[in-house]
Amino acid sequence: MCGRFVLDQELDDLIAQFLVDHNRFPEWVPRWNIAPTTAIPLLIDSSEGRSLGPARWSLTPPWSESLDTPYPIFNARSETAASKASFRQSVARYRALIPATAYYEWHTSEGVKTPHVIRPADHSLFAFAGFYSVWTKGESPVVTATILTTDAADSVAWIHPRSPVALPRDSWSWWLDPATTGNQGLVDEAVQASHTVFHDVEAYPVAPLRGDGPELLSPLS
Repeated sequence: MCGRFVLDQELDDLIAQFLVDHNRFPEWVPRWNIAPTTAIPLLIDSSEGRSLGPARWSLTPPWSESLDTPYPIFNARSETAASKASFRQSVARYRALIPATAYYEWHTSEGVKTPHVIRPADHSLFAFAGFYSVWTKGESPVVTATILTTDAADSVAWIHPRSPVALPRDSWSWWLDPATTGNQGLVDEAVQASHTVFHDVEAYPVAPLRGDGPELLSPLS
């Protein structure tokens, strides 16, 4: 799963790295402790090019009467995403990338949970495969999003059995392609592509997450 992540890149860096044509999130600032239901950067492709905009991290299906669902949907299991009513439309039409410097996962040993940072070994960015939906039953439309997850690769499974689906750069365009109607086969391809990303990651324990600053990435003494 993925319940906390880091994105410490400045806005101009994100625009350059992800070849953004339209920026709709000018208020973005780097963050080190991003939690569900807060605003995250979301990358999508359309006939007008690639856009970067804000999304509420926890998908709300369009038919929901309330923005807050009974159980937060900040992750979507890859194995069942295309068959779940909450995600079916998003799998088909509303796929996205969610950039991240790193994510946190908790390893339990002898009843003690210790947060670990997991990040690319070269300190580049993850591009998590995600879905989005637009909730329109409030005073104004709200874009909401979720991160696709899968069985963790061997490199990180010792920390937690699940991990985000992170796509290599050569998979970004086909995942985002608005001309493609997504299905379970496309989701499975994304999972396979993600395996290459997790061949070269680093993971280490950190102190309990308090606040929101770069010190959260410091290895535990």
